[in-house]
Amino acid sequence: MKKILFLLILLSASVIIYSQPSNLSVSSIPDELKKNAYAVVRYSSTEFEYKYEKSAVEKHTVHITVLDKKGEGFTYFVFSGDKFRELKNFSGALYDKDGKRLKKFKMSDLYYTELSNSLADGGKHYIFRCDIPSFPCTVHFTYEVNWKNGIFMFPPFSPQEGYNLSVENAYYKLKTPENLKIRTKSLNFPDFTEKVTVEKEMKKSEFSVKNLAAFEFEPYSPSVRNIIPVFFLSPESFIYDGVQGKITDWHSFGAWINGLQKGREKLPDDLKAKLIEMTKNAADDREKVKILYDFLGETTRYVSIQLGIGGFQSMPATEVYKTGFGDCKALSNYLKSMLAAVGISSNYIIIRMDDQMKSLMHDYPSFNEMNHAILQVPLANDTLWLECTNPIVPFGFVHDGISGHDALEVFENGGRLCRLTDYHDSLNVHKNYAEIKLNVDGSAVVKSKKEYHVKLYNYGFVRLKPSEQTDRIRSHITLPNVEMGKLKATENKSTLPSLTVDYEWTTSIYGSKTGNRLFIPVNPFRSTYSWFQKTNRTNDIEITTGFNNIDTLYVVIPEGFEIESIPQSIIEESPYGKYQSNFTADEKGILITQSFYFPAGYYKVDEYSEIKSFFEKINNGYNGKIALRKK
Repeated sequence: MKKILFLLILLSASVIIYSQPSNLSVSSIPDELKKNAYAVVRYSSTEFEYKYEKSAVEKHTVHITVLDKKGEGFTYFVFSGDKFRELKNFSGALYDKDGKRLKKFKMSDLYYTELSNSLADGGKHYIFRCDIPSFPCTVHFTYEVNWKNGIFMFPPFSPQEGYNLSVENAYYKLKTPENLKIRTKSLNFPDFTEKVTVEKEMKKSEFSVKNLAAFEFEPYSPSVRNIIPVFFLSPESFIYDGVQGKITDWHSFGAWINGLQKGREKLPDDLKAKLIEMTKNAADDREKVKILYDFLGETTRYVSIQLGIGGFQSMPATEVYKTGFGDCKALSNYLKSMLAAVGISSNYIIIRMDDQMKSLMHDYPSFNEMNHAILQVPLANDTLWLECTNPIVPFGFVHDGISGHDALEVFENGGRLCRLTDYHDSLNVHKNYAEIKLNVDGSAVVKSKKEYHVKLYNYGFVRLKPSEQTDRIRSHITLPNVEMGKLKATENKSTLPSLTVDYEWTTSIYGSKTGNRLFIPVNPFRSTYSWFQKTNRTNDIEITTGFNNIDTLYVVIPEGFEIESIPQSIIEESPYGKYQSNFTADEKGILITQSFYFPAGYYKVDEYSEIKSFFEKINNGYNGKIALRKK
């Protein structure tokens, strides 16, 4: 494999020109760039010319060779514009494996729509899906974007946008006024030297990267942001939709967000009086918060609004009261306003709801880091983190989308990074209980119960249709010919919530009969873990959320049969978890208890062989068989 090269060069020439590839044949791609790759970026160029706070021009040219159908997604062109970014032109072409041009594309070939999942976002979406006759092939796109009405960040230099993508040549060219202060952050690039040249009061910069090998996607790989190279750039001072700002750290970022919220917490007097009346008999502040949290869920609904500055600024609380809807910002601000009306202070929180990005860049505040808003309520003996968009989330429970995540607390004078409450992995329990009445022909009648605790708790299950609930539970049974019977789901909506599902089922093939013997599975509720079956691995292993599986099964042996063999009881313990399997026989049947605790953790790829060996033992335990024979 060629050594990855990264060069940062600032050129003094008034015009920077790089020739596009003349040979697009697949055979000219170095073998090391084909390894683990579904596609190869042959050439990519991004030019960004910042004119002033409200205007810039962005130009892109890219040639991508797609090696097989797995990489077909890399041939799609998708652009989402709005009042800040406008697609001005587009052209493209398709080439065969030898580099011969097959088709040309133009702006009119793009599919255009303004539809979205939001009530209002001002989005203008362009989509192009290339019709590929055969693989491999190469697609070429060139397009230009006008930036207007505000620029708070530049397009990042991200030549390798995901797994299974290698890069042959990529360039990034930046032109800004000499006196513009720029914040930068480099992730996963080797060290480089920065040089600066200035011509006619304009600073010109260029970044280039060559021969980036593809990263193969593997189960439990670290977040792609922690693997691929990205260089972020933002102006320190900006204007966005007419609102000025200056961001140097998270404190100033919070101050800007707080400025957007000013004057939006006012409530009409009749509502204030109603809230005071509603909470007058509450035993303490926590009960008051619970009353208003429930009131929020009963009287409002979530609607996404991302129009202009509204992507960062909430609707006024009075509008939410009048209309009964709002997005995460508006609903959080509305609850904050209602709490203030009854004398309880709270803090507006912005956060990223993405399990692959729990941590923020502490030294680089970025608008793209956040995509959600919640509310923090500090009480005398507790701190509540309230999800205001989903009323079915139990009060006081910090759900899996935000628990353990970095967030920004927004105060009157600025912002402060914090981390939300998280739960110990041992609390994330999935339990199975079952009594299996086995028949002599291998069929069985089963009474079962499932429990899902804390992060494994699914607060949407009870709202599924009965047929959907049945299908969901049936899918967790590894046996064929399963017929579901009665099913009842019960929620415990405490601060450590759980879901219990009692159900009955039958199967004609619980065990296989061979002559005078019956062979039955040790555990029909667990299947083989396939995460770590590869012989070799490339990436480190990151377990973001651990779990604790506990199963208790009792198999009633049919009349006239006896135990011929059962697996040995075992305990497997390692730095990566603990597995136990126990078998106890009595005159009527066999009690099987199995548990597997798999905690969160980060492990270097050097430990892979040990992890793989550990999981092989677990799979052997779950896949064991019990042999019964006629007396």
